[in-house]
Amino acid sequence: MLLAEDDCYGSVTGSAPGRVDEMACDDPDAIGKVLKRAEEKTTQNTYIDCPAPTDDVLGISDAGGPELAGPRDYSQYVDGVGYACVRNLRAPHPGDPGGGGMEIRVGDCLWTSGPVDQYKEVPCEGETLPDVKIVGQPDLDDNCPRADDIQLTEDSILNVAGLGGPTYCARRLTNL
Repeated sequence: MLLAEDDCYGSVTGSAPGRVDEMACDDPDAIGKVLKRAEEKTTQNTYIDCPAPTDDVLGISDAGGPELAGPRDYSQYVDGVGYACVRNLRAPHPGDPGGGGMEIRVGDCLWTSGPVDQYKEVPCEGETLPDVKIVGQPDLDDNCPRADDIQLTEDSILNVAGLGGPTYCARRLTNL
């Protein structure tokens, strides 16, 4: 089975764009390790359920032959027989809180490009300066820790892969 849990992988040169293949974890060309493999038919709308430290998701397809894997932003790896949740062997780790990728969680930073309050996750430190940082979730009375905190829902956050709760409390970074 291609990309089973705890397998490592690297890019395949001279092959289909983005394709990855298994290799030894101590191989200098290895770039990541599989945290979880989900075996289910996948499409662009498949809910991706990955553990917290996941940095990326690889699609696994078989196209009537042997399994192939690669990033889900390449069309040939979106529709398939499963997916693999992976962790980079070396930094950066966008799946860590504040890293700019995967699940939205406390410690992550968000940015908006316009007047509409629709936010996209970005690294807390990077080229794009974030507008807000998620500081927690509302209490049982639906209140955030500070009166000037912003409540963000699924409708407020773009790219909500793995959004763990319906509402988050965020602070404008100028207020931290």
